[in-house]
Amino acid sequence: MVDRLNCRVTKGGVVVAAGLMILGMAMSPLAAAGTYHDVATGFCLDSNGNGSVYTGQCNGGNYQNWQNRGRTLVDVATGFCLDSNGNGSVYTGQCNGGNYQNWQNRGRTLVDVATGFCLDSNGNGSVYTGRCNGGNYQNWK
Repeated sequence: MVDRLNCRVTKGGVVVAAGLMILGMAMSPLAAAGTYHDVATGFCLDSNGNGSVYTGQCNGGNYQNWQNRGRTLVDVATGFCLDSNGNGSVYTGQCNGGNYQNWQNRGRTLVDVATGFCLDSNGNGSVYTGRCNGGNYQNWK
């Protein structure tokens, strides 16, 4: 009787796990991870476990790999979402579904849905958002 119970639990557990996997994939489709290169500098969008965002020499590491989840960009190494605020600061944080973490892809520019500002950087590796100006520092490939 114990064996039958264990067998049922195991089979039930497999069915439940398979159902959750199907639901998980349907609820949050995951695109393949990739890098974002700043056209002007050639540097890659990068971050760290402390939530800092910057650009640096492309190195193929997971901190430079970003996964598209709908309109959010998730750092593969940390699981944090690319985030910003009205002051132009860019950082990563726990994913919360807010518009400051939603990015609209307009050609080669990434526009923060909440502010309408474009993701921007400079030759020193700083990343921030600012008024969209069509310049190469705001273009990402």
